[in-house]
Amino acid sequence: MFIDLDREKALYLQRATISFFEREGRRFPWRETRDPYVILISELLLQKTTSKQVLGVLDEFFKSYPSINDLAKAREEDVEKIVGKLGLRKRAKFLKGIALKVVREWGGRIPDDERLLELKGVGRYTANAVLCFAFNKRVPVVDTNVARVLRRYFGVSEEKPAYADKNVWELAEAVIPEERYREFNYGLIDISAKHCRPRPLCTGCPLKTYCSYARNV
Repeated sequence: MFIDLDREKALYLQRATISFFEREGRRFPWRETRDPYVILISELLLQKTTSKQVLGVLDEFFKSYPSINDLAKAREEDVEKIVGKLGLRKRAKFLKGIALKVVREWGGRIPDDERLLELKGVGRYTANAVLCFAFNKRVPVVDTNVARVLRRYFGVSEEKPAYADKNVWELAEAVIPEERYREFNYGLIDISAKHCRPRPLCTGCPLKTYCSYARNV
């Protein structure tokens, strides 16, 4: 580990984050299911897109393509009509490509392991989101926003983009709790959205007591 992890501080992070999620966690359709297809597609649509925008097309998408087999059979131009509303028309091509690969190579079953990274457009964040939220795997889920929370809380400097920052991923792995990691990962995402923004709102943040950044502001 690249830092000497303060166990008390780590335990506080776990408890406060899970407690925050129980009280104030946001509710989205992709959080109310364990269906790996729904979670995978939702995470892909959320890339470079807001939750509000994705909510506007999600119902139509899954009514049109209720399973990955349906998506694999779809015409690309029809998929484009739906996802194009997000301003990202090219995403239709790789969504259909993902569906075809899953159907042809894995019999229509989305894998619960590192094979997820073989899918175009799926990086470590998206793969781990599917592993954790669909398959209940104990893995960290780190994007730019979660990385910001962890760096500020532990007083770690930003070195690289989150996806390429080995240190922040190691930190995330070190602090993930032994249980309730789904709630923990969602809680970090929601803390980043409500409090730990680029311009932070430390007042009322559940992590403020132990946060290195809050102490120094």
